[in-house]
Amino acid sequence: MNANVSTSISQTHGWTIKRICNITEAKFGKWPCWYQVKTAEGKDVVGCAPTGAGKTLSFWIPLLMAQEDGKDKMSFVVTPLNLLGKQNVKVLKEAGLPAVAVSKETANHKPFKKQAL
Repeated sequence: MNANVSTSISQTHGWTIKRICNITEAKFGKWPCWYQVKTAEGKDVVGCAPTGAGKTLSFWIPLLMAQEDGKDKMSFVVTPLNLLGKQNVKVLKEAGLPAVAVSKETANHKPFKKQAL
């Protein structure tokens, strides 16, 4: 990152790039790259990256920010494989974020009812 690492991001109500990077590293053990942080601005971002490059972290950063701000937010992340959904749930729960992987086996009210409690 450059010298402007603490520059405020306009639509994130007091969040700085440095704060976003710090909370991401604290929760997930990873320092986000430019395009991952750009998703926090609330603008459309098109990313093309190989498997394992961290695209999914882009969806999680706004959830971390909402959690830190005490907001009750939800995000839907669609994955092409059930295994990826299960992996996402595991990582999100380890970071303290509730998550549900919906598949043919779980497409009923039970997983959602657990989250509402």
